[in-house]
Amino acid sequence: MTKSRSQIALEALDEVAHRLERKWGVDRLPRLVPNDLAERFWRQKEKLDAEILEEATAGFANVEREAERMVNAWRALDRAAEAAGADQASGQWMAARMSDGRSLVICGDMEGCQVWRDQNKGSAAAVWSMEEVVRVLEGFDLVNRTKHLFDGAVVDEARVNPERVKPKVDWQKGDNLPDYMMAG
Repeated sequence: MTKSRSQIALEALDEVAHRLERKWGVDRLPRLVPNDLAERFWRQKEKLDAEILEEATAGFANVEREAERMVNAWRALDRAAEAAGADQASGQWMAARMSDGRSLVICGDMEGCQVWRDQNKGSAAAVWSMEEVVRVLEGFDLVNRTKHLFDGAVVDEARVNPERVKPKVDWQKGDNLPDYMMAG
């Protein structure tokens, strides 16, 4: 499969954006620079988004040019934040973007969650402590066993199908019989 110039440019942009989000935090860098620079950054993002949409519907947009300009916008924010002496992201937390565009932040402990919230007021992010993550993931025993048995296994997708979630079994009583099997 060959990739288009647009796809290659978007992959390069993603690499720069991910690197800078690791350095400064997800959704944080535009808030660390002067408002006029942040505004220009968001305008460039709107232009890129419009070109991507146009390419998907008409097939003739110049995504490559706008992606390269977006790389420049990210780098300008990085330089401005460094020049302003802004604090880089702490190693006490990790952040990533979820598929719906929201941010997910995982902190080492509850105190770290509060520090993150204090430093990132106004950010719309789901902030979790490691303890909370453990509590949630303990409910996915099959996934945890798989990751243990198959070194390097990666979760590509996760979903809960309410029809497949079985209620807890009372082993003293056993499973409930389906309604059609009940004497009536």
